[in-house]
Amino acid sequence: MLSEFKNRLRGWLARLGYLLLCLLIIAIGEWLPLMPTLQRFQEAHRTSNQALIAITVIITFLGTLLLAFTQFIVRVPDPRFKSQSQGFKTRDVLQGPRSFFSGIFIFAGFSDEAPIWRIKQAFQDGEWWSKPRWRRFTLVMLGAILLFYGLFGLLILLSPPGVKFLLFLAVVYATGRSVYAFVMDRPNRDQHTASK
Repeated sequence: MLSEFKNRLRGWLARLGYLLLCLLIIAIGEWLPLMPTLQRFQEAHRTSNQALIAITVIITFLGTLLLAFTQFIVRVPDPRFKSQSQGFKTRDVLQGPRSFFSGIFIFAGFSDEAPIWRIKQAFQDGEWWSKPRWRRFTLVMLGAILLFYGLFGLLILLSPPGVKFLLFLAVVYATGRSVYAFVMDRPNRDQHTASK
């Protein structure tokens, strides 16, 4: 009972620490001369700012479409990676204008994972487009990247200077961690043999 209370207290203190860190970063962003200058530049060049907002909205929309519909477009016949999907038949369920979809099976969802070194190998071997599993992986990864940068770019454009600085640091951190993992991940000998 006491250990459970300590764990909860530790969790709440960690959340409070994260919140205070975020507030500190926002305060630093407000204090740095660069961020208010950037804000004034955006306000002075409204046409350019609106164009950037439109671009980030389009990128976010494309990323969302790729994430949402790749599972329907790219079929993976390999039974080892069978879709973890749930389907339902719409006959006698939908009425009115929605009855257009009556009798259609609707499926959604899949489950797949791979280490980064295997994804790199798929790109090097040309499997990223020739094999359905890796084609789906590529499109989902592209969708996630577009959604991430589009959404964060949009939020950065619309935020006040301090929040802009916090979001910029979050993007730099996530990008750095991803690039580091992509460059440094290597298979051990057993994994490399098993993948062939």
